[in-house]
Order: sequence, then structure tokens, then C-alpha cells
Amino acid sequence: METYLKKTTHPGPMTPVLRSSSNRAPEPAKNASSRSQRITRKTKTGRMADKSHSTPTGSTPTGSQLGSAGMSDKELLQKIIDNQGQMLTDLSTLKNDFSALIAYLEKTKKPLKMKIINDPIWGPIELHPLCVRVIDTPEFQRLRSIKQLGGISYVYPGACHSRFEHSIGTSYLAGSLGRALQKKINEEGPKELKISDKEILCLELGGLCHDLGHGPFSHLLDLMFYPRVKKKNDDLPRWTHEDNSLQMIDRIFGRITYDDYITLGDIEFIKELIKKPLGGYRTYKNQPEKQFFFEIIANDLNSIDVDKWDYFSRDCHMLGLHHNFQCERTIKLAKVVEHDGKWHISYPKSEWFNLFDMYYTRFTLHRRAYQHPVAKAVEIMITDALLKADIWLTFPPGAENGKCLSKSVTEMDAYMWVTDDVLHQVRMLPSNADDDIDDAKRILDRIHRRDLYRLVGENKITWRDQPNQEKKKEYRKSLEEWMKQEKLQKWMKQNEIEENHHRLYHTEYVEFNYGNKDRSPLEKVKFYRNDKSAKLTDDEISAMLPTKFEQIYIRLYWKGEKNEDPNKTILKKFHEMEEEWAVFVPTKRTDN
Repeated sequence: METYLKKTTHPGPMTPVLRSSSNRAPEPAKNASSRSQRITRKTKTGRMADKSHSTPTGSTPTGSQLGSAGMSDKELLQKIIDNQGQMLTDLSTLKNDFSALIAYLEKTKKPLKMKIINDPIWGPIELHPLCVRVIDTPEFQRLRSIKQLGGISYVYPGACHSRFEHSIGTSYLAGSLGRALQKKINEEGPKELKISDKEILCLELGGLCHDLGHGPFSHLLDLMFYPRVKKKNDDLPRWTHEDNSLQMIDRIFGRITYDDYITLGDIEFIKELIKKPLGGYRTYKNQPEKQFFFEIIANDLNSIDVDKWDYFSRDCHMLGLHHNFQCERTIKLAKVVEHDGKWHISYPKSEWFNLFDMYYTRFTLHRRAYQHPVAKAVEIMITDALLKADIWLTFPPGAENGKCLSKSVTEMDAYMWVTDDVLHQVRMLPSNADDDIDDAKRILDRIHRRDLYRLVGENKITWRDQPNQEKKKEYRKSLEEWMKQEKLQKWMKQNEIEENHHRLYHTEYVEFNYGNKDRSPLEKVKFYRNDKSAKLTDDEISAMLPTKFEQIYIRLYWKGEKNEDPNKTILKKFHEMEEEWAVFVPTKRTDN
């Protein structure tokens, strides 16, 4: 695979020249000697020493070079000593002149030109010049055409914001949290955790670039479309949108100038902030004590990170939903504290309720928006249309050697064109050219006419007992069969349901939790008290928390049109799931 990453190079070092307002070089310092004076000096005899015989710095001059004719050994030795002393004086003068020049350049250079934008969530945001360079690239501008919430805008009309503004907001929060930690660490220690301004810039760039790899309608491509198309084509590689985010970063930094602010090694650090290496737990430049950096943008320890802080606040604002979590307060109270020999971002014990509000916001958004039954119906329809049109779509559009949608995900030149606009490309395909094209266009037309797939059954799955972790793995594996439609297909064949009915049903696995499966999310949060590691006991919070933290549903969708009804035998089988699935106790819900 072609790699676009290359270090930006510049011409060789240049000798700086200072210019006055009259375009003339300034007068040299009084104690400075010209280069020619240092190279050639008059000897005692009045002759000018030949430049070809000048003595290299650090070597001992010969008698002929010093004009030693008629001199005794003692006089010659003294002459050599005097000459070496003069050379040291000249080098010292040169060093002082160079230091003065550097100081002058530092004093007179233009300050960094920060760009200020107004964000509806965080207000005025300052953007570092290198962040602006990244934003002003085709790879980043592509995010304007990818909705943050996918098909949810068909339920909540105001939810039309994009990955573009979310990425800028995440960058801002990453810098804010980084600077808050920097101030506390640099003032209070420990010294080995000291955070530099360049590390803050890397955090901002990581937040800016973390979603570059998203495809049409955000998670629809990698969580709904690609798994289904890969099931039919085993030759397709495993893929996630984070993989493409890293490749997009390579493309961007292969195009822009960056080495006036960061190095090639810093770019690798930025990529690790987004997706950890496959080699195990992340460390920063072989500094295990700085692993807390990886809890800022993509926190796989307890899910408290700036990515979620931005999209919780932004999504609630655009959806018109209220939330109580205040990330500004959390940023001010965050500290890096040692827990069992490792440094983690930690919060005061008194902050547990605000953090629980964050987890509750997550649950609320999934329950009311992200997993909304109608929004999921729309996304299932879009997925079906894209599966039908897959091989007929070409990226870049019209290219002779373009890639179809399913193969574009690993080819960045093609993937650059894969955005929400793909639906317009489906509509532009020629009618009557193929049945799959006509089916895809018909599905999209149904979305416009609001003739959506119907939710005809929903079973709430709860544990019959309290299984151990091994049992839970078995149960979840059985649930995965629903995600792959295997249970439903098996039932249909056993009951001799007509094969054309198989394609008219879709089962969807839906999971609601607080971010830690069926456990309290606060169990994984690191707390401190008096700057020391502290644990939150059950007695302190148990009376304030729910008794259950997870709900699992299996939904059944009917794909028929409004004037058609689902097969009653299939619905009956779906609602008899308790007999088929003894490990669960379902709570039944039917279509009204």
C-alpha cells in the first residue's frame, strides 16, 4: 500500500542577514572582527600570512606559518601560545556575535498568528497555526459532508451537525484539559511528568484528527454496511474507521509543512493518541509514567475523555435534549495521581456525582436518539440500498479504475470521495440497467415518502440468574447470532416459511448501558483525596445509583411496504423466544 507520509524538508541552512529600514546591512558590533581579519593577520615582519597556510581551529601552527625566521625555540613557543590565545579570543567573539544575532531574531520575529472561531458550544476557540493548516486540507474538509448522527436527522430535524465541528470541539477540549494538567504538574510536580507546550499541541492535533476516517453517516459504514458486505466476501480485510483516520493523518502531514512545530516522532504520538498500537498497552516515547496522555482523547480505561465530552454536549444541544454534566468543572478538578504504580488522570471523590451525570447522559442519548427505533429503521434502509448499489458505485466518481464502495475503504484516493453524498450517487445511477440498482433507488424513495421499515417486535433480554463471566460470554455469543440474522433464518427454514419472506425481516441487537456493560461505570474511575489515590466505597454511593446498569433488546423489523403485513407465524415464533432461548427471560413487546 502506498504511504504518503514523508518528512517535509527545506533547503540547507542559510546565513541570516539583518537588514535595517534603509535596506542596508547593520554596522558590525564594536568588538567584532571581520572574517578576513581572523583568517589573515600581519606578522612581525609586516608580511601578510598566506591564506593557504592558515591554521585550522584546534591545531598547532608551524614555524613557517608564524614567521619564525631567526627566532629561538623559546620565542617560537611563546609565539605559538600567543597565537592560540588569539584564536580562542576570536572564537569567543564569534560565539557572542552569533548569540546576539539569535537573540535579535527571536526578539523581532512575528508572534504566532492564532485563528479564532466562534463555536456554538464552547464559544470563541483559538486554533494553533498548525491546526489551521490541517483544517485547510481536503482530507479534513471532507468531514463537512459527514453527519455526526447519521440517520437520526430523519427523527430529530435539527441533528444535522457534522464531524467537522465535532473534531474542532474535541481539539479545543483536548488542549484545555492538557493545559490544566500542565499547570498543576509543572507547579506541583513530579518533574518526570512535566508537560511541554509541544505535547499540548500534539493533543490538539490528535483531537482534531481522531474522526478523519469516518464514512457516510458516521458509524453506518463501519458498523452496519461493512460487516454485512464482508460476510458475503471473505476476501475483504478487517477494517475500522480508526484505521483510515491514521492513513488520513499520513496523507495530511505528507502534504503540509509541519517541522517548524513538530517532528516525525510527534506524528506517531498523535496517531497513538487515537488508536493504540497492537503491541499492547500504550506508552509515550518509552516513558510509561506518561501513559495518562492516552486517557485524554480515546480512553479505553473508563470512557472519560474529551471526545465524549464534546459529542455529549454538542449532540444534546442539536437534539434539543437537556443534560447536567459539566465538563468545564471536571477539567478544573482533574489531576494526575499515582495508582498502584501507574499514573492516571484522577478526580476528587466529591466529583463522583457529576461524573455519573456524564454516564447517565450517555445512557439517555442512546435510549432517546442513537438507538431510536425509527432512526435505526432509516439506517437499516440506507444500508440495504448501499448493499444493492455497492458494485455499481465508483470512487472517485467516473474514474476508469475507481473502486466500488466496499473496496474503497482501504484505498485513500477513493475513500476521499466517500461521504453522505453517496446517496445522491445512487440516485444518479441509470434506471432499468440492473434490478439491484432499481431496488436501491426504490428504497431511498421510500425513505423520502416516509414508508419506513416497521418495528413489529421487541424482546427485552434480562439474565435469568447471575451468571459468571464465562457464562456471559456464551450468552453474548448467542446474542451475536441475532446480529447476523442466523436465529431468524433458522426458524424460517424449520417452519417452512417461504424463502421470499426471509428477505423481508431484519433483526437488530440493541444494547443500553452506562459504559461498563452491566457494572457500575464508577468502578473504573480513578479518584483522589488530598492528592493521594482513594477508592470510592459502595457505602458512599450505593443508595444513589440504579440497581441495574444494562438493558439488551432484540428488535424485529418488517421491510414490507405500508399496504403489506408481516407473516404472523414469524411473529409468533419471535415472541416464543423464551422456549428457544432458556438462558434468558424475555420481556415481550409487540407492534401496536
